Amino acid sequence: MFVVAAVFAVFVGAAAVMSQLSAAATTGAPAPSSVKSKSPTKPPPKPAPLPGTGVVRLGPAYATATARDYERFSYVLVSAANAHSAAGLPGTTLVYMSGTSIPPSFSTGVPYTKARASGWLLKDTGGNFIVNPNYGTYIGDVGNEAYQQAFVANVVAFLAKTKVDGVFLDDVAASYEPLTGGATPALYPNQAAWESAMTSFMDYVGQALKVRGYYVLANAGKFVPGDPNSDTAVNTAAFWRRIARDVSGLMNEYWMQNSLHPEQLRLIGSQWFENWDGWQGLVEVAQDSGADFFGLMFGSGDNLQAMRFGRGSFLLDWDGRGGAFMYNITDRANPYSPSWVTQFGQPVKPKFERAPGVWQRRYSVGLIIVNATSVPVTLRVNGALQTIASGDALFSRFPR
Repeated sequence: MFVVAAVFAVFVGAAAVMSQLSAAATTGAPAPSSVKSKSPTKPPPKPAPLPGTGVVRLGPAYATATARDYERFSYVLVSAANAHSAAGLPGTTLVYMSGTSIPPSFSTGVPYTKARASGWLLKDTGGNFIVNPNYGTYIGDVGNEAYQQAFVANVVAFLAKTKVDGVFLDDVAASYEPLTGGATPALYPNQAAWESAMTSFMDYVGQALKVRGYYVLANAGKFVPGDPNSDTAVNTAAFWRRIARDVSGLMNEYWMQNSLHPEQLRLIGSQWFENWDGWQGLVEVAQDSGADFFGLMFGSGDNLQAMRFGRGSFLLDWDGRGGAFMYNITDRANPYSPSWVTQFGQPVKPKFERAPGVWQRRYSVGLIIVNATSVPVTLRVNGALQTIASGDALFSRFPR
């Protein structure tokens, strides 16, 4: 409506000027030599997206902040309903999709009605449809070629229509237990069979989207109940290497925190929610495999320590190109905080261990030091003693 009104006003203004010129020609009145107008005020320049940052704003959460807020980030992940409005952001906009989980009320790639009619919903060994007990979603037959083709066709059409840059593929799980609540799919009766099917899905879907120029980010992991390698990131690292060629980026959710108690940070140690070394090492696993790394954490807007710890752990091995650390603020509308988007230019040297469990890396404009131990440490930094709390990071800029 506002656009139409503006166009109408332009035509009315032009007609008025032409009327004046015509009257001057017939009455001998001098024609106006010029039409003076004030120079339009230029809007302030948009900030360039901050490298190595991203935000997840699914469902109604997207509308709680403004486009100006989202322009700060290099990556913005949104639901399908917000794809149109987010497509014009200066960063990379990715829309949520999932071939694994099929909601009954909306589509994340293949609609529920189409999947059910086509026999693409998995059943357990008793012939019952498998439903995710946590989210109420059905499980798609990811190893079925016709299902893979339908998923690609639908997603490509949606991306072309909305002009977003790519997809965020959720629930790319190498084990079915986290999705099924323990129910065993009849078609994939063991972990190896399921992982092969999931890999087949990623091989077809990821390559089909990448060859069309779309960015493919996968929230991928491998958690096998009872396997200690699930706690140390060994399983996830192996799965990432297997599917890396099919994606542009790989995400780890609850990266530097206990997924059951997010306020508890992941430190060096042997308990299942610790093993900082292995999980921090996923940054290099992704990048060495040709994919960008994305680490996602959740927490309150005043937990600055968690923001610093996650950001610092990311910067220790970031290659300075694609990928991001994401801190999803859960208690306020604006997703931005300087503590988790800190910029230090480009990495200059690899990280090194200054003390047991304390790592440092030099960037072009400063130092990053991360204390992943369970005790505070005091170090000399740029000539002054600095104490870094357990599970915290210090960012120190070089003097100008």
